[in-house]
Amino acid sequence: MPIRSPQHRPPHDMSSPMLQIVTGCSHGKCHFCDIFNGVPFQPIPMDEVKHDIDAIAKEAMATTRRIYLTGGNPFTLPTHRLVQVFDAVEERIPQVKSYGGFCRILDVAAKTDEELTLLRSRGVDEITIGAESGLDSALAFMEKGHTAADIVEQARRLHDANINFTLFYLAGMAGAGNGQENALASAEVFSQAAPNRILVVSMTPTKGWPLAKDIEAGLWEAPTEVEMAREIQTFVANLTCKTMVNCSHDTDIVRFEGMVPMNQAKLVELMENRIPMMNEGASRRMREALHGATF
Repeated sequence: MPIRSPQHRPPHDMSSPMLQIVTGCSHGKCHFCDIFNGVPFQPIPMDEVKHDIDAIAKEAMATTRRIYLTGGNPFTLPTHRLVQVFDAVEERIPQVKSYGGFCRILDVAAKTDEELTLLRSRGVDEITIGAESGLDSALAFMEKGHTAADIVEQARRLHDANINFTLFYLAGMAGAGNGQENALASAEVFSQAAPNRILVVSMTPTKGWPLAKDIEAGLWEAPTEVEMAREIQTFVANLTCKTMVNCSHDTDIVRFEGMVPMNQAKLVELMENRIPMMNEGASRRMREALHGATF
């Protein structure tokens, strides 16, 4: 029996039941992640998936219309296997018509246009992607496995397939002194990608991350709290697409949510007003208390 992975949902899917269909992450190289340490990537056997679906069905209500697929990146599974899961879900919970889950940029790239269209027809109407940054040097250093151009290209294909998507933005990923460059490059790439939502997370290195070795070797230095906040402000200020920006993760010091461009000026102004009130030491202590952060 596979070792089960931690399960996660983004804020907008907190009401969706979670169905784990893979363990671990098929990539497992990102320097800023230790979620799946010691958990090998593998599909959950279908008999176990069906058992879990039965458990969800017992609690399901008429309003249970969406299932969130979990594991590091469930959409890396072959399309026919995903369809098997959808069939099993809908056999037991026929009111379900919508599916989401975490996905990598290269998982999208591995699907043909026809497969993306099929997935959309089967209810895959919004997925969540760890794009993290639009700065190629930062993406390469962290071994994300994709480039800025990949983000734009695969976003275009998702739009063509009518699959909505959320992108994560990881503030501070480029390291100390590089926040503004990261913000400007990322705002340009994310604007071209035009996700329907952006989730902002602030870099909080922990002892379990591979990045800890980079820090020890002097290859990467954490930005200050103010630099990360200014980076987020610049990122939001330079977005040119219509999107929702959610900056409310427990790693974010200044928290907000709003639409761009409708609320864009107010969000930038909010940051301008709040940043001078930030306490560098208190912010770092918060990270240490919540995440065991190490700098």
